[in-house]
Amino acid sequence: MNLLKTFYVYFVLIFTCFFLLGCNTLEATGTDQGNKEGHSYHGETISFIVPFQAGGGTDVFARFMTPYFSKHIEGEPRVQVENIPGGASITGTNEYANSRPSNGLNILTSSASSHVPFMLEQSSVDYNLDNFTPLIGVPSGGVVYTKAELAAEGMENFLSLENELFYAGISPTGLDLVTLLSFEVLEMDVKAVLGYEGRGPSRVAFEQGESNIDFQTTSAYKSSVEDLVEEGRAVPLYSLGQIDENGDLIRDPQFPDLPTIEEIYMDIYGEEPSGAAWDAYKQTVAASYTLNKVIWVHDDAPENSKELLRNGMEKLIKDSNFSADSEEILEGYDTYIGDELNKYIEQSFSISPETKKWIIDYLQHHFDIDIKKL
Repeated sequence: MNLLKTFYVYFVLIFTCFFLLGCNTLEATGTDQGNKEGHSYHGETISFIVPFQAGGGTDVFARFMTPYFSKHIEGEPRVQVENIPGGASITGTNEYANSRPSNGLNILTSSASSHVPFMLEQSSVDYNLDNFTPLIGVPSGGVVYTKAELAAEGMENFLSLENELFYAGISPTGLDLVTLLSFEVLEMDVKAVLGYEGRGPSRVAFEQGESNIDFQTTSAYKSSVEDLVEEGRAVPLYSLGQIDENGDLIRDPQFPDLPTIEEIYMDIYGEEPSGAAWDAYKQTVAASYTLNKVIWVHDDAPENSKELLRNGMEKLIKDSNFSADSEEILEGYDTYIGDELNKYIEQSFSISPETKKWIIDYLQHHFDIDIKKL
């Protein structure tokens, strides 16, 4: 009898330990969240992974979005930004893909520096954007400008300049790639000096005469370069443009008076641009500017959680306060959600093998960069 009692006690203890262990595991990973019908995010905390340091443009964007996420996602969850910098966004994106539970309680923002390495299959990329579900996408834009005296005799003369144009950039695999490809399409002779710490320092280099052709994103151009234009110290050449739903390059809606490089090419050379450099340019504009930032959730997150998140995005873009408050942070561009977003995702990241190879060879030849070793 004593033996039976002892066995019974041990059995109860063991069963209780396993039960408590299971409960703790569920609490830590949240793997049961979102599987229940009628589940909301009430009382939950969503971790918002930002693969950059605090204070940068993507971090500011994410922190701007968080209160609207909390407001419009059913259950009004707490949304907490978590910065995981490194590798120009690749470190944090890798961690999100491989280490964060796909329980609907983890979301990620990507940017151009996440998109282009993914397209080119950079060796350090250990994530697949096809395994994420997009929730909302945001465009951006850019303007290329030069010294007023260099453009005084018109665009045709400017494009014919040899050994006179100097560009200060950061890295040929980041946003600079689009601008560098624009020079390639227009057959410009530009010496690129790379390694600057950011667009701010590159603009200062322009102001100090270290460079004489530069680009800035929409917000930086409006806040810092338009004054130079008014003072006669700079003149805009073209906007980098946007890619529309048909895959065509169109004028940037924030700079409707500035031509695209397609318009300039046709005016100077008398025909439409074509060829590998043109295809590469349009592809990188789509992945870098038309979809400058995208917020994602794991594709295998609970369906109900994904639905709640998507519904939250629909409510968010209808919020008049969001529309007014986002004017500065989102640079006046419209956001994409739903079917429109999915179409742009497919268009922006579906690169042909020929275009991919051409870009990889371009980076190797001009900048001694081997994508397979980054």
